[in-house]
Amino acid sequence: MPITVAMIEEKEFKTKMRGYDPVEVDEFLDEICDEMVAMQEEIATLNSRLSQANRAAASYTPVPAPAAVPAPAPVPAPVPAPVVVTESKKSEETSEAAQKLLARAQKVYDETIADAKAEAEEILKNANARASSGVEALEEERDALKNEIDMLKAAAKDYKARFLALIEDQQHVLKAENVLFE
Repeated sequence: MPITVAMIEEKEFKTKMRGYDPVEVDEFLDEICDEMVAMQEEIATLNSRLSQANRAAASYTPVPAPAAVPAPAPVPAPVPAPVVVTESKKSEETSEAAQKLLARAQKVYDETIADAKAEAEEILKNANARASSGVEALEEERDALKNEIDMLKAAAKDYKARFLALIEDQQHVLKAENVLFE
């Protein structure tokens, strides 16, 4: 199915975390649409010119050749005859030129689309690679934070146990003093 300007203009992409900037994507798609419209107008113009040239060639009636003229006296060196371009030949040349121009315009259009697709694929590949490496870095950071939390929990548990032991020791000391001073 050929892609049309309307399809490009109406295309909506899903947004995801760390995705493309929607405004930038829309601007790029608008540029592609503008280029497609310009190419289509140029193709239409060239097709119109080609049709006119073909109609002119079809309606062309050749001019009868002039009556025979007596040959002049021999000339010592032959002079090449100038190339006579008839209306038919001009029409054919114009038609061929228009066809070549149309073919070049189509080739430029095809190359532009291919380049845009290749660039879009490259951008997507780079973005996926950056996203993947970003996710890996975040996962490593998460694991490091989990380890740090586990170490802090263990340290807090150890501190609590030592603190309770210190309080218990102090209670024993206070009881011992009470027994001595009774």
